Amino acid sequence: MADYISVTNDGFSASTFVNLSETKAMPNINRQRFLWNCALGALPLMLGTGRSTAEEPIVVGTGSFRYRVIHNWGQLPSDIQYGLTHGVAVDSKGFVHVLHSSRAESIKKDTVVTFDSYGHFVRSWGAEYFGTAHGFDLVRENGFDFFYLTDMARGLFKTTVEGKVLWHLDKPRFYEGKQLRYTPTNVAVAPTGRIFYADGYGSWYIHILDAGGKYLKTFGGPGEGNAATIHPHGLCVDTRGSEPLLIVAENDPNGQKPGRLHAFNMDGEHHSYLPIAVRSPRHFDLQNGLMVIPDLDAVVTLVDEKHKTVAQLGDGFTTFKEVRALRTKPREAFVPGKFVCPHDAAFAKDGSIFVSEWVDVGRVTKLEKVS
Repeated sequence: MADYISVTNDGFSASTFVNLSETKAMPNINRQRFLWNCALGALPLMLGTGRSTAEEPIVVGTGSFRYRVIHNWGQLPSDIQYGLTHGVAVDSKGFVHVLHSSRAESIKKDTVVTFDSYGHFVRSWGAEYFGTAHGFDLVRENGFDFFYLTDMARGLFKTTVEGKVLWHLDKPRFYEGKQLRYTPTNVAVAPTGRIFYADGYGSWYIHILDAGGKYLKTFGGPGEGNAATIHPHGLCVDTRGSEPLLIVAENDPNGQKPGRLHAFNMDGEHHSYLPIAVRSPRHFDLQNGLMVIPDLDAVVTLVDEKHKTVAQLGDGFTTFKEVRALRTKPREAFVPGKFVCPHDAAFAKDGSIFVSEWVDVGRVTKLEKVS
């Protein structure tokens, strides 16, 4: 892997990356002058931020859970503009994949953008999901990485990391003959291959599919009691305990009351409500005993295997009205080190966390693990 020096505009996307290995063939005096000129060339960008170049980077969290905040991570090509950055995933090779809704003024309408671990653009695909791309789950199966991509209008797609569609489920047969709204949001995949598919913005049911996408059964949905599911936006299969549990991120559809984490067994039967305080939980990722929960009410929460909250990162919550208004503003209005509306999160191998946000201009933040 090549070594790079990065001169960055306050953590924003305007960054200069210099491949040091490509300068080693230069005479020493020329190599020094080249690197010095690169630094000078980036100086106007740094001066334009109004912050001292010697200022310490923003670090959030405490103890073993400290992270350096790098907002607007990743260098988008000029022909792609982010829409709502709904999803983020890190594959087994360290590539970072971002799912967004795109926007009309973007030259290319690709909704999946892939970066290497340095934030360099690698490829894009997925123009067919324009406007309604929403759920983005990466699963490793039999030594290969696959995406389960949930399109709110087109259903569920299983693809390769390059975007080749392996199978597509338009709508589970549960809806046949029923006048029910159908707007799916996310999936979770069990180690057995069983798929849990949430109709989070539709009729609130959760459908169980086999590994090939064949419909098996349905549970949850609106109603009273423990069997009901309320606006099940995100979900994951938690294998950290004595038995695997499906954890469902349930939310108040009006955003006025705190959400909750509802646990079910692998057959869709109620197990418990987890004793974890959340506001508006969106989805999950798991790594080495830690669960990360992106919360639409301006915070990212870390929870251990005993369901204890160990960190709340970048908490930017003021009031519901103010946060929902801020998400429509240009990025200059966002407060450095604070989240606006986290929608998805994914761990990197080194324990860093990538967070994508439901903001009109789109934003990906890297929480770089501080050792």
